[in-house]
Amino acid sequence: MKRTILASIFGALSLNAFAASPSYDFVKAGYVQADIEDAGDFEPSGFQIQGFKSLNENVYLTGRYGQLGEDVSGVDIDLDYASAGVGYRYGLTQNTDFFGEVTYEYVNIDVELDSISGEDDNGYGITAGIRSMLSEQFELRGAIRYIDIEDDETAFEIGADYFFTPQFSFGATYVIADDVDLLGVSARYTF
Repeated sequence: MKRTILASIFGALSLNAFAASPSYDFVKAGYVQADIEDAGDFEPSGFQIQGFKSLNENVYLTGRYGQLGEDVSGVDIDLDYASAGVGYRYGLTQNTDFFGEVTYEYVNIDVELDSISGEDDNGYGITAGIRSMLSEQFELRGAIRYIDIEDDETAFEIGADYFFTPQFSFGATYVIADDVDLLGVSARYTF
């Protein structure tokens, strides 16, 4: 019995022993669907691209751009957003990192209806989270994000990526905020 327990423990530890630290050098693109509270049938969808680039072992740059839109009763509503910032990672273990980011945030809402036009605004964001390579093929992440653009918003994010090769992966992300939930799927290239 003791040998079985010890073998199980060593087997579980060996899965993580071969997994590397999460990479901060990648680009990913994907589809995003929003579910906005009290918005009826208005559920905009679109795309998002995101990139990370390491500057050294701990500091990295991050950027994101996305477009969501939908036509509601003949009214075209589009949302463009962008984010750019700097992050810092701290290795908690060989395969798990704590990270923090400070970002510039930009949002543009465009409504095409007679003489009504769009509106844009900017602000800042602060993010803290954990990324972990559970195995060579599976990365899990979770984060809390505070964004202040005219009003402040706190969001919780959970996501995972499955690596088909060391460079290519497919992932999913779910974000829960005060008035909106986002579901995304993406393809990622790690360089």
